[in-house]
Amino acid sequence: MALSVLIEFDDPRKYPPLLRLSNGVQRPDIRRVMGRAIAGALRRYFTKLDRERPNQLGGTRTHFWGQVRRSVQQPELVGGDGVKVAINHVGIAQRYFGGDIEASPGKKLTIPVNPEAYGHRAREFTDLHPIWFEDGSGVLVRDHTESPGDIGEVFYRLVKRVHQDGDETVLPPEDGKDGLEAIALNAGEEHLQTLVARAA
Repeated sequence: MALSVLIEFDDPRKYPPLLRLSNGVQRPDIRRVMGRAIAGALRRYFTKLDRERPNQLGGTRTHFWGQVRRSVQQPELVGGDGVKVAINHVGIAQRYFGGDIEASPGKKLTIPVNPEAYGHRAREFTDLHPIWFEDGSGVLVRDHTESPGDIGEVFYRLVKRVHQDGDETVLPPEDGKDGLEAIALNAGEEHLQTLVARAA
């Protein structure tokens, strides 16, 4: 599911001086500049997350956050004072909002628990077999020994559903001096200063 960042600049008290004097956020060219600043800030933030949040299991990295960075879209103008930037990545909304993920009827979710499994589908391995437990869950394992009680090397857990906690830190803050709103307003102000300088 995709996620969109929508910022409405509806409080003139927050505007820098030139934007306040000119009511510049009503101008489409100014808001396009502001939207590009938001999109750029999102891309930089996801690049930072890609450096700082490798997968927890180790193993080959999938660069999830790099994929999210590449999915940031061009800004859209919304109403008379808003800008929307969509992030068209299938996993970003789940990371932000959290919630339950449930397997299709008759299926199980495969949750990697081995570094070698991370970033791969279970069907990519031809040497795994399931072991089922009384509660209906199970594991996919690769046999290594014939020792009694040794089930082998576990690659995936097999479950009907998992719950993922939401994490608002997967997006930069909107408010504050370093937030998306301030970044956009500063970009709009700089653009307007350039236009005034040209006119002079």
